[in-house]
Amino acid sequence: MKKIYTLIFTALSLSFTAQVEGTWKLSQTPGALGVGPTQGDIGWWSNSAADLTARACLFDDSISFNANGDFMHYMDGSTWIETWQGVAAEQCGTPVAPHDGSGSFTYVFANNQLTVNGTGAHIGLAKATNSGELSAANPPAVPTSNTYEIMMSANGDTLTADIDFGGGWWRFVYTKTGLAPAPPAASHTVTFNVHTDLIAGNVSADGIYIGGGFVGNNDALLLDDSDGDGIWSGSTTLPAAGGHFTILNGNCSDWSCKEDISGQPCADAGNYNDRNNLLGGFSQDTTLNLQYGSCDTPGTGINELDNKLSIFPNPSNGVLNIKASQNISSVNIYNMIGNLVMVKSIANNQSILNIESLTNGVYFIEFNLNNGSTLNSKIIKR
Repeated sequence: MKKIYTLIFTALSLSFTAQVEGTWKLSQTPGALGVGPTQGDIGWWSNSAADLTARACLFDDSISFNANGDFMHYMDGSTWIETWQGVAAEQCGTPVAPHDGSGSFTYVFANNQLTVNGTGAHIGLAKATNSGELSAANPPAVPTSNTYEIMMSANGDTLTADIDFGGGWWRFVYTKTGLAPAPPAASHTVTFNVHTDLIAGNVSADGIYIGGGFVGNNDALLLDDSDGDGIWSGSTTLPAAGGHFTILNGNCSDWSCKEDISGQPCADAGNYNDRNNLLGGFSQDTTLNLQYGSCDTPGTGINELDNKLSIFPNPSNGVLNIKASQNISSVNIYNMIGNLVMVKSIANNQSILNIESLTNGVYFIEFNLNNGSTLNSKIIKR
């Protein structure tokens, strides 16, 4: 009977191990690595689509689990290294021992837990260990093993690894290298024109940057003002699915020089008060005319106009009551990236406008008056 139990246990162990056998790479998708307060929550930080290029040296690393219990981490001479490893700034560079994959490593996979053994053995990021995050302030006492909680997809092609480092959880999503690469996500060119006349003091000698959210790090896109007109411009290709971003006056890795738009309609309080202008996606090349530190569109006079225009309730969940000082011929409504989403003829100085068909968000509304002038304002659909 003891022999039977031993055979059953051995068979189960081999079955578990077979699930992770093979070679894996980080998934080429946003959110393939991230960190947050609890398991599965990557709300503190996760990689963006832009990071797939900026951190390509990490996304091309591979990890292999052999049937004999050996584990290999292959970095091809370059990986993502951080300041606690002795560099001035995070960057692609030569792997730093003992996290360079040169050790003799083994692994055990059972009960949905993967343990990699050997000094410096890890998957994902080297700093994420069961005994804490390695950092310059926490001089690395490199553990001899790390244990990850594992989830496998039903088809066995995706491996999700979570590690508890004490102050939160890191997540790493891997796919088998034999899979055909996913088709590239749709993307479009976005041009940013940032007016800087509201900046108190001077524009930083480092210049104006677009970063954060789905754009990338704090220095993802440096804008240009070669003509000295105070309008900083630049273009980049971004995923059509959209996301948050912010404007920074300078190159500050601690984000201390980002604009403060808290409490304004284009600020997302749940995402560090980053801008929501491109949230929800976009379907074409897009130009954004932005004001540093303000959600008002430069040069359009989009503000509430006392005694000339009344809009209520605002925010609205579907119906707007409009009253102007003169007769209105028509109303145009634009989304935050300037696309015309609604037109209505009125021929009166007051009307009820139904906006139930619009998705929730911030819109610009333009009133064309019978005398040829226009009034502009903002509305919020909830």
